[in-house]
Amino acid sequence: MLLNDICVVLVNPESPGNIGSVARAMKTSGLSDLRLVNPCETDHADMRRMAHRSREIVLEAGRFTGLEEAVADCHLVVGTTMRRRHNPFPLITPEQVAENVFSMADGLRVAIVFGSERNGLDNSDLSRCGVHSTIPIATQNPALNLAQAAMIYCNTLYRRSEEKQPAQKELEPATQAELEHLYLHLRQAIERTSFIPRDDMDTFLSRFRRLIGRARPEQRDVQLLHKIVQILSEEKYNRGRERS
Repeated sequence: MLLNDICVVLVNPESPGNIGSVARAMKTSGLSDLRLVNPCETDHADMRRMAHRSREIVLEAGRFTGLEEAVADCHLVVGTTMRRRHNPFPLITPEQVAENVFSMADGLRVAIVFGSERNGLDNSDLSRCGVHSTIPIATQNPALNLAQAAMIYCNTLYRRSEEKQPAQKELEPATQAELEHLYLHLRQAIERTSFIPRDDMDTFLSRFRRLIGRARPEQRDVQLLHKIVQILSEEKYNRGRERS
């Protein structure tokens, strides 16, 4: 795992100055792949001032309309959050994130995702992240701002990269796009069988997202799960037709 395999994703950033500050934090930590989802104006004096000698990271940043598109090529997606949610994933620290990241093989892509300054990541976007992380702090009021949080993660990854040698690439982990296709297939199969979860469907499926995301499945694992879902849904559907 190398630093150029890690991208920082900002979802709905509201402050040009914060975007510039994140770019500066990335450059001082050896990162360069910034991805912006529905950003505010970036060609702004505050951005230029805060992105001291780092403006090229903002100028070359990818622009996306949704998180799913922004992380489609990534094999591990880490969502950052300050608070616990309903049906929470286990929360790990930036140091544990770095341990996970640098245990991966060279050439695999990782996304560190941050939400807006005001509300952070919403539940829908956070559910698309296979790993959830938070920064342990003494108080949540005042909380860290976006740029400060990004600096902690970026610098932690940089320091860890100085300690670790790249692992040998042996497996072909599934990308986030392949996982999203699996989750869609699972939802369609459940709806086809007329099964009604005790909770709402999104909450029910979030449990599978948590389980599968933490396992970091290979492509062949995802193909196997597709096959199992297909077999079970067809069997259930055929039994229903026989009874009717």
